[in-house]
Amino acid sequence: MNKKWVTLAGLGVLLLGGGIWAYQHFTAKPVAASVIKGIVQKGDVRKVITATGTVNYPNPVPLTFNPGGKLVALNVNAGDVVKQGQVLAELDTSDLQIALQEAQANLTLAQANYQQKLDTQDSAILSTVSNAQQQAASTQKALLTAQQNADPGYLANQVNIAQQNLLNASNNLASAQAKAAQSGNNSGIQSAQTALTQAQAALADAQNQQNGGAAQALTQAQTAYDAAQANLAQAQAQLQKYQQGLPSTDLLSQQSSLSSAQTKLATAQKNLANAKLTAPSDGVIITVPVKNYQSVSATTTVMTLATGSNIMQVDTAVDQADISQVKAGQKADITLDAKPDQHISGTVTQVALQGTTTQNVTTYSVTVLLDKETDLLKAGMNANVNIILAEAKGVLTVPSEAIRGSGNRTSVLVPGPAPEGSNAGTGNSPGASGSSGSNGMSGSEAQNGRANRNSANGTSSKGANAARNASQGAAGAGVSLNGIDAHLVPVVIGLDDGSNVEIKSGLTEGQEIVVSVRAATATKASTSTGFGQSKAGGTTNPGQAMGQFNRATGGR
Repeated sequence: MNKKWVTLAGLGVLLLGGGIWAYQHFTAKPVAASVIKGIVQKGDVRKVITATGTVNYPNPVPLTFNPGGKLVALNVNAGDVVKQGQVLAELDTSDLQIALQEAQANLTLAQANYQQKLDTQDSAILSTVSNAQQQAASTQKALLTAQQNADPGYLANQVNIAQQNLLNASNNLASAQAKAAQSGNNSGIQSAQTALTQAQAALADAQNQQNGGAAQALTQAQTAYDAAQANLAQAQAQLQKYQQGLPSTDLLSQQSSLSSAQTKLATAQKNLANAKLTAPSDGVIITVPVKNYQSVSATTTVMTLATGSNIMQVDTAVDQADISQVKAGQKADITLDAKPDQHISGTVTQVALQGTTTQNVTTYSVTVLLDKETDLLKAGMNANVNIILAEAKGVLTVPSEAIRGSGNRTSVLVPGPAPEGSNAGTGNSPGASGSSGSNGMSGSEAQNGRANRNSANGTSSKGANAARNASQGAAGAGVSLNGIDAHLVPVVIGLDDGSNVEIKSGLTEGQEIVVSVRAATATKASTSTGFGQSKAGGTTNPGQAMGQFNRATGGR
């Protein structure tokens, strides 16, 4: 008897537990996939190439003394703005002054000795010799000048200075034109244009000198000097014929002494003048690595000058995959990691033709010049550079993921019922027009062979392209997203930066759209036909849910 009641009691517990399990299992409601909505709004779309670089001054020029000596005055510090001709540093001139005085005394003595010899000569011969000497001295000076002017370093520096002056003149003209456009006053444009024309002529002259003009002038100076020397030798030979009691060697010795004294005096004067280091052009002092009373030589860099204005540049490198899109003249947006919200504008001024390969990665140097001076950037800083390839400002935009379809057949899903007369029924509700009755697959997909998608990851398998093309053609058709009515609206898109897309037509500002559908988490459920839901007794698969949504809306 007791065993019977125990058995009945056990069976009752099992039946009660099974009933509870069945109730919970078959009555649990599915978790619906969430619909992510958005608003059509105005904004900017910008396609950029991102790179990092280092802030530098353009056209740095090292300044040195020639010859060297002991520094006694450093008149500027790093960061100082200087003008052309300004004295930047000075050497101790005690020994140089003594050398100059000695050279002057030696020249006076040589002139007196030479004149004493000349007084005994015929005046005509003396005049001829004197003229020949003057011509020889003049051509010698011209030859020395031509040799200095033909120095490659000097020529390159002159071209750099002329290029910077041209850039400054161009910027000044652009600024004057901008001011004139705002104020209507054109008074500053003419002077800016004149300065630009002069800068262009100066650059052309500097480039001409570098490209052979200076070498040609040196050849001409050498020819003139050789001719003057020949004339002098001829005059001296004539003088020897008319000498009265004085050996010709005496006169030649005095002449040689005079020439030597003149050269030494010129050298002493030049050394004294070179004891003052002056700015070759307007600019900014970048570095001053020396100190007062330090001995310097001709190879010691006393300071470095950035010619032109205080506008810096960013030297960066662009990967070979992107370099073909980068051109001089493109605008750039520069930021710092420490101040990401502060933007500095710049312009691409130079793109390297030869790349640099490091660990099998090839990059190309790109120079970005800042559009104006700023206190945010300092030389040596690391900066982020966004080179702007294309830009659309103040246009209608939607998130990139909201665009369905591709090419010339794109659309956006908009909440609300489909307009009357449209090809409704592309949704997944049972009995909807065009429905295949298979887990939300559109009628167009069923007609194209019921393209399959991998239920694990939501990616297309064979036949998915045909299904996508068919659904793209159903713009304006209605879709049911877990009880939310929506329909596809055809749009014309423009620039796409990967986050936002420009909408040229099809939508209006403030209009609500469906950006995407987020798949629900797995749960047991009864039979349902919404996106992302399984049949009775199944579980929701996120990849399958997204695949069904994409098939129904022609997603990309």
